[in-house]
Amino acid sequence: MAFRRRPRRTTRERALAQLRGYWEPQDVSKYTRDSETVVEDTLKDLGLEGRFNEEQVFDAWNTMVSNFIAQNARPIGLHRGILNIQVLHSTVHYELERMKGQLLAKMQDRFGQNNVKEIRFRLG
Repeated sequence: MAFRRRPRRTTRERALAQLRGYWEPQDVSKYTRDSETVVEDTLKDLGLEGRFNEEQVFDAWNTMVSNFIAQNARPIGLHRGILNIQVLHSTVHYELERMKGQLLAKMQDRFGQNNVKEIRFRLG
């Protein structure tokens, strides 16, 4: 989807349109931009360009753990550097508690120590 910003017509163009009784079509091809470019420029203007996205952590969880653990435990939130994981079974909870140091090290290597400071597991 492309966004267009139509330039303001000059006084000359408005006078000619009034005289002729119709508007000449404007060439707006140089003002057409991709929606992706518009979003990137807007994020850059707002200072959010390099901002950390917690969805990246949620997606990475499935690649960092085994398939069995991924089916029985899933991230539910990342708040103030604390990654909360919901675990379905107590046996999986026990295994994750034992692997907590390794998982935290992997997350910190990938996303930085300031973004993921701690991992907490919750049965439920």
